[in-house]
Amino acid sequence: MATGYEFEIVEEYELLGEKRYRLRIKGTSIYINIAAENVNEALKKAESMVNELQLGKLVEVLSRNSES
Repeated sequence: MATGYEFEIVEEYELLGEKRYRLRIKGTSIYINIAAENVNEALKKAESMVNELQLGKLVEVLSRNSES
């Protein structure tokens, strides 16, 4: 699991009767849009998405490049 990643809530909005969250992985320019009932569900879904898309590898590269 991507337990080492922190997410920042950039925006919380409603679209067509559905509550949505726009999250950013802290320290990166990666944004994730999630439909969820509440913040906790949005964070869990975002973490699951990071794992499913294997974004962890990209986050590691971005982190290394920003340290240089």
